Amino acid sequence: MTEGEELKNKQNDAKKDTGVVPIGIKLGSQRTVVVTGDNTHVIQTCVKESENPITGEKEYVVGNEALELYGDEAIYMLRGGLPGNDEEADLLRVFLGHIIEEYGLTENSYVTYAVPSTENEAGIDLIKKVISQVPVGWAGKEIWNDSFLGASAFPEGIDMIEKTFLVINLGSSTTELVAVRKGEIILNMVTGTVCGDLVDRWIKNEIQNETRGAVNVDLTTARMYKETYANLKKWENVQESVHLFERGKFSFRIDECIIRPIIRYLDRLVDFMCLEFLPELAESHFSVYKQVLNREFILVGGMAEIEGLKERLATKLAEALGTGISIKCPENPSTASARGAYLISKYRIENKQ
Repeated sequence: MTEGEELKNKQNDAKKDTGVVPIGIKLGSQRTVVVTGDNTHVIQTCVKESENPITGEKEYVVGNEALELYGDEAIYMLRGGLPGNDEEADLLRVFLGHIIEEYGLTENSYVTYAVPSTENEAGIDLIKKVISQVPVGWAGKEIWNDSFLGASAFPEGIDMIEKTFLVINLGSSTTELVAVRKGEIILNMVTGTVCGDLVDRWIKNEIQNETRGAVNVDLTTARMYKETYANLKKWENVQESVHLFERGKFSFRIDECIIRPIIRYLDRLVDFMCLEFLPELAESHFSVYKQVLNREFILVGGMAEIEGLKERLATKLAEALGTGISIKCPENPSTASARGAYLISKYRIENKQ
């Protein structure tokens, strides 16, 4: 029995009780996360298009397989957070169709999508069009801010809607800061100058500098180094060696090439929060500003998975703001938004019965 068939059987069992299956989907610029009950699937949000040499027909390699086979040649169609044009929307449709089939997602479902905040109305229209065309969510579909949904992944679940809090969403292509008051997003700010992709480029450059230009890794490899070895709590000497034939063997310290870019990233993040977001929040909603400073900040997103980053960020913020700062993360912060989306779908189903 395939993974998709097994999941579909579980979903069919659930349908006996509710008739509709809840699904949460986080559409990320780097990874897409699908949550169906106890199952969480993480897929690279990429597609590689090719032409069959015999038939001439278009063929697609999707997700993790596309990354493994093609590396940086795979197309990430949501690099701007949402589709930027009709071509990217078409690739997103292909991508979603593949994961629906791969994981046996049922049509008789309620689907909540987690997407980043944006003022790009054209992108919103494109993603709504794609979502309306894929064969899931016949019972209902809706779109929510992924930062808010990430906060819903704590044990309180959707009861978080009654609270006031600040979310720091550390994504691949953007960082988003969101201030929430009893379910209302009163201020959000997005920047592309602080993001995981930038760290990957810095790591690539560090390795080039370390080897005096001899070793030029691709961004996929740089990202793999970051996700495998980045650790701000425990410093380990990690060596990599490359033999370049006539030029000889080159060795470099992976840990040093990773840590320096991450510290630089944190410095930029603290500047963004303390010089841009928090002053604007204080000016527009001073009472909320005072409340969130006295409560735990919520940290979600892929970069939040780095060991020790939460603690290092809290220390840097405390130094910059001159007050104690506490930060908490939901379990597995990179998948939190999809789990929050699943809770919304489940709530909708239960309250329609």
